[in-house]
Amino acid sequence: MPKRKTSSVDQNFGKKLVKYRKLCGFTQQQVADLLNLNRTTYTKYETGVSEPSFDILKKIVNMYGVDVNAVLGQESFEKNLSDFIMPMYNLTKSERELIGLYRILSPEEKEKLMEKIKKHEI
Repeated sequence: MPKRKTSSVDQNFGKKLVKYRKLCGFTQQQVADLLNLNRTTYTKYETGVSEPSFDILKKIVNMYGVDVNAVLGQESFEKNLSDFIMPMYNLTKSERELIGLYRILSPEEKEKLMEKIKKHEI
């Protein structure tokens, strides 16, 4: 089956994903694992062959700590990564992975995790 021709919007979206992934020091496999996806599925997002669902897109922007508009390119707006003192790309590999996993949790899951951490149950 021939590859679908990508639009400039698809290519720009993919380039943004590559940019943020590399800034955070992740491989495609690491991002795919964090998102619970097959690596080839994530690669298709970066190459513009396919687009993520809205739920996956939300996880991606949360993981990278950017606004959805920064990834979609709808505006020139781009906020800094969440922690201004120590941005995601200055952390160690294990710290980035931990933060990436935390960012894709639901609010309820985050609350439960924080309770366990505070009680030293982990």
